[in-house]
Amino acid sequence: MYWQAFRAAPEALVLCDADGVVRLASTAAETLFRRETADLFGRSLGELFVGRPVFAPGEQPSPALVRLPDGGELPVDVRVRTLEGDPSHMLALAVEERGSPGRSRALLEQRIARLTLTGQEQGELLGDVIVTQERERARIAAGVHDDSLQVITAATLRLQQLRRRLRDPEELAVLDRLEAMLVQAADRLRRLIFDFRPPRLAEEGLAAATEDLLDDLAEQHAIGVRVDSRLTAEPALPTRVLVFRMLQEAVANVGKHAGADRCTVILGEEDGGYLVRVIDDGVGAESLHTDPGHLGLLLMQERAALAGGWFRISSLPGRGTTVTFWVPRGADLESKGTAL
Repeated sequence: MYWQAFRAAPEALVLCDADGVVRLASTAAETLFRRETADLFGRSLGELFVGRPVFAPGEQPSPALVRLPDGGELPVDVRVRTLEGDPSHMLALAVEERGSPGRSRALLEQRIARLTLTGQEQGELLGDVIVTQERERARIAAGVHDDSLQVITAATLRLQQLRRRLRDPEELAVLDRLEAMLVQAADRLRRLIFDFRPPRLAEEGLAAATEDLLDDLAEQHAIGVRVDSRLTAEPALPTRVLVFRMLQEAVANVGKHAGADRCTVILGEEDGGYLVRVIDDGVGAESLHTDPGHLGLLLMQERAALAGGWFRISSLPGRGTTVTFWVPRGADLESKGTAL
């Protein structure tokens, strides 16, 4: 996988998003910066370098000073390259201690070219995962609705018929417990159907399905929730499904990891597409999965990238987290051969 190849690079490589926030670092970079992965991930370049330098792609290295954890400074040279074909505009920084033998520019370019190719292969693999997920969700939702839920409904009707024949209080009490168990099972299956294929998403739109999603979050985790819909028109159904899947993952992270009291989802339109923000007031950076191999974050990023959009996370310790993503109007995954 891409992150494994990046981590194993012999150079001190740092991958940053468009806001200058570190999203990945090689093992050699940990050694140079004197920081572990968890201490590098999510930091801005302004925190890692003295004087908040601005790095841009170019042929010549830029001199800079690394800010070491003990307060010291380390003179370095920084080369910057973009990853070709990356719609999220990530930058790869190769950092060399000044005065070290260094590696040739050709070797660095070969390394980044290999990483780019590996990233493209990763994108194809994750795209296949996304397509398979959607197909399986549709198949399971249909199976649960047409089979399992119908069987439980029929069993409930039979119990009601049996109730009319019983008179013994103890037998009726047993019947009550059985009915309660069947009702609970039916509720769980309906929730499963909602997770796989929320009916209001197609029937009433994205805002209505998002309200149901947040209502479930509030019920499960005692969190105050709000949906702020600024949509002037309903997205096409494939776009709705794409956006909703990303929302599901972001909202699930709030419930599992944020320790938040409130969560707000803003649905808006911008630059010919749909801009979505999921904002919580939780513990912040500590709640994020700093493991670059975390599949949920990777799938959110890949969904946006496959649709021609972008995905970002901003977070500060104790000040909550904001997940923001944008997809163009009419976006879907049809380029991957899936029917949503």
